[in-house]
Amino acid sequence: MLLCSPAGNDLLFDEGLCEQGRNFSNKIWNAFRLVKSWDVSDNIEQPEICKTSIECFESILNKNISTIEDNFEKYRISDALMSIYKLVWDEFCAWYLELTKPAYQQPIDKATYEKTIYFFEELLKLLHPFMPFITEELWGNIGERAENDLIMFAKAEVSGDYKNEVIEQYEEIKEIVVAIRNLRNEKNIPLKEKIKLFIKSNNDRNNTLDSMLIKLCNIETLEYSEQKIDNSYSIINRAIELFIPISENINIEDEIKKLKIDLEYTQGFINSVRKKLSNSNFVDKAPESVINAEKKKEQDALDRIEVIKSQLESFGN
Repeated sequence: MLLCSPAGNDLLFDEGLCEQGRNFSNKIWNAFRLVKSWDVSDNIEQPEICKTSIECFESILNKNISTIEDNFEKYRISDALMSIYKLVWDEFCAWYLELTKPAYQQPIDKATYEKTIYFFEELLKLLHPFMPFITEELWGNIGERAENDLIMFAKAEVSGDYKNEVIEQYEEIKEIVVAIRNLRNEKNIPLKEKIKLFIKSNNDRNNTLDSMLIKLCNIETLEYSEQKIDNSYSIINRAIELFIPISENINIEDEIKKLKIDLEYTQGFINSVRKKLSNSNFVDKAPESVINAEKKKEQDALDRIEVIKSQLESFGN
């Protein structure tokens, strides 16, 4: 209920709000059960994907803690809770645990496990003021505790350093994962079926997080190519073009139709950005960081248009 109760506003009670809280409690408890079910080995070297996943989540955690602290200072309690909710449900449960969990019936390395427990404990501290009972219960069971070692006495960490460039790269990977999963669903490609992936980028893309793509999308091989891949499904994300080879010919008419819709939308988006940048009131009053962000949106959209037009030409349009 608190999620939907911004300060100063009335709230119409709905049982669905209680169901949302119940589902969130179940999510936290299931995450705890998953982590505590892992066998930990001292003899396994920490995989590279776990190292990068930890670095990404740590930056996201610290950035969110900074936002949460700011919301508390301004008495925006519902905003603070919403940040914590998304941090637990989306970032930790849906992405981090999926990236770091070991293969079926395989142990996890000690370094990754200990860092995961640390993250879990920090999230419980953030949640405790809103959900005191379940967080206290999990705090007592997640590790060995002294009798008076209660979460209500634990000091929550203050915001640490975070790297915006790491978060930006991570967000790009997540967008690509979602796009590939959507294509699998649209083209009826089973998630258990391994696929090959080719990436054609129009800029100097950082590929340090590609191991995440391989794991989350069940990719057999990932290669970079300067050329288009024939007889492939195509995905365009920002200025990046992805190709997934298929055994059957693609429906060219459907692909052309989708590309034209995408082109029209992107051109409209650029027009809206340029209109904002041509507004002297906006340019004179907006911070430099905001103006630079708008310029980056414009350039990303221009790169995307070039990719779309190039693909349409390959289809004879």
